[in-house]
Amino acid sequence: MTFKLFIVLFMVTNAAAQWQCGGTTYTPGSVNFTTECMQTAQNCISQFAANISQEYCQDTTGNLYMQQIPSNGNNNDYTSAFQDILDFCLLDGSYTGTWATDDGQWFWMAAGSGCYSSNGTIPTNGPGFCVQDRTDTVINGCYPQPDPNSGALQVLKTGPTGNGFTGPARGWNSWGIQATPATTPSWQVFNQSNVIKQCSVLAQPEFKQMGYDLCSLDAGWSTNVVDEYGRIQYNSTLFDLGELGDYLHGIDLKMGVYIIPGVPCSAANRTIQGTDILIGDVLNGNNNGEDFCDWDFSKDGVQQWHDSLIELWGSWGVDMIKLDFITPGSPYNGANLVCNNSAAVEAYHNAIAQSGRQIRLDLSWKLCRNETYLPLWSKFGESMRTDQDIDNYGEDTFVAWQEVQRAIDNYRQYISLQKQRGVAITIYPDMDNLFVGNAANVTGVSDTQRITIMNHWLGAAANLVIGSDLTQLDALGIQLLTSSQSGAFANFSAQYPMQPRNPGSGNNLAQQLQAWIAGPSQETEAYVILANYGPDQGASGFDTSLAGVQAVTVSLNDLGISGQAWNFTDVWNGNSTVVTGSFTAYLNEYESQLLHLKS
Repeated sequence: MTFKLFIVLFMVTNAAAQWQCGGTTYTPGSVNFTTECMQTAQNCISQFAANISQEYCQDTTGNLYMQQIPSNGNNNDYTSAFQDILDFCLLDGSYTGTWATDDGQWFWMAAGSGCYSSNGTIPTNGPGFCVQDRTDTVINGCYPQPDPNSGALQVLKTGPTGNGFTGPARGWNSWGIQATPATTPSWQVFNQSNVIKQCSVLAQPEFKQMGYDLCSLDAGWSTNVVDEYGRIQYNSTLFDLGELGDYLHGIDLKMGVYIIPGVPCSAANRTIQGTDILIGDVLNGNNNGEDFCDWDFSKDGVQQWHDSLIELWGSWGVDMIKLDFITPGSPYNGANLVCNNSAAVEAYHNAIAQSGRQIRLDLSWKLCRNETYLPLWSKFGESMRTDQDIDNYGEDTFVAWQEVQRAIDNYRQYISLQKQRGVAITIYPDMDNLFVGNAANVTGVSDTQRITIMNHWLGAAANLVIGSDLTQLDALGIQLLTSSQSGAFANFSAQYPMQPRNPGSGNNLAQQLQAWIAGPSQETEAYVILANYGPDQGASGFDTSLAGVQAVTVSLNDLGISGQAWNFTDVWNGNSTVVTGSFTAYLNEYESQLLHLKS
């Protein structure tokens, strides 16, 4: 008999942590763990859940001991902690284990010899899966630097995605406000009413003309209460997704939802629709710390569950799924993620295909982009997050320039790796939410920086999913988001994404003074961005600190388009000049120039 530990609770964001095994050791598999000790573990975990002030718990015979030390009245990591100690220590060769977080929580378990017996029912061969180190910001081998390349220009083109889309998502997502609620005083709670206030703006003519049609709900719309088939439900105290879907479709908008791999652990005793398979029988044993249990994708029933889930969500009118916490990737995640849950991406892709609906699948976050996984995401998803969140967490502004510099450099790495693959691009980059809509004191960066953000999100053909407060847009925000210039560039880069071409060399390295080119198309049209990103703020990749106005000079040879004259038109100012050799822009810190080229 296999004994599985399913603990049901509501979790908040976890701190970084990892288990540490200690004490004397035994040979894994030489003995079994007793049902009595596992039952004690369950009982103690339930007691810790009910009473945060309880520090110790043990069985009456003195075989199993457990301890928790909360931090600032918080013990929210206890499920992940005790599961990890069990899986990777007590059931894998060690008699004791600890688990500590960087916010001060601490947990301990120790098993005596009475917990181990040849007559025990629980194997001690370890968990059978690995968990990604939640403190890892690198994930070995996932983020290779692209090969330097200053050769001839190779025009990049993006073709249809795995689910048949020919452009990135455009719309609005709730997480920008959820992550920085002080930016939006009118937003008191994440509920249907406040979502409608935001998304109704997208129905205005200028937004419709630009193609903003997605209203995307991020984390918090769902509940861990499941239906009779173990399918994920909306929180009915906050939302009625069938009603919301009808409303959005009635004003020509689409509805998106957020989800993570796995299934609420509360579904373990439910039967998958159309089968006689219990969900608990097809799980791998990991609780990811967000009260979701992970699937064993080798087992029958897992794909059928995904099929039935998409069937249900399709009946509500879901048009987009943001699938978060994907690994390899999602570095420094604060959760208990298995090392590789990429099978979830394929399962959702297959379920979408089975449904017959056109549903966008966007993958998150900072996914592994080596040659093993970049083709996988490209096969099954519409977009992939190239960086971590850029939200200005805990502040009263949406974003900080340091995160923007980091996001731009991560796009440089991503698109250069796509280029050196030498195959058609079939996925769009997600550089995180677009924060340019509100005044500088709310957005968190200057108007000059807002323009530079917009230029780069457009040129990358990144998801144009707005994170700003749509009810408080200023004149510059409306211009950047809805102008005909933005629309033309967005439509062009959806086919021809920009790539770096260093001024003076045409290379693809990170530089403070940078040039990018999108195209040229067969109609000899292209776009160029020249930029001065300002001094490195720690994650830009270029490590220089040039101050003030700088001359950014790029030749046609640097851009890879020499041999003919080109007309350079400043997209935002309208000034034009014919260039046969080189072009110089004098750019202050954080400033960029967007140029439309025609030969």
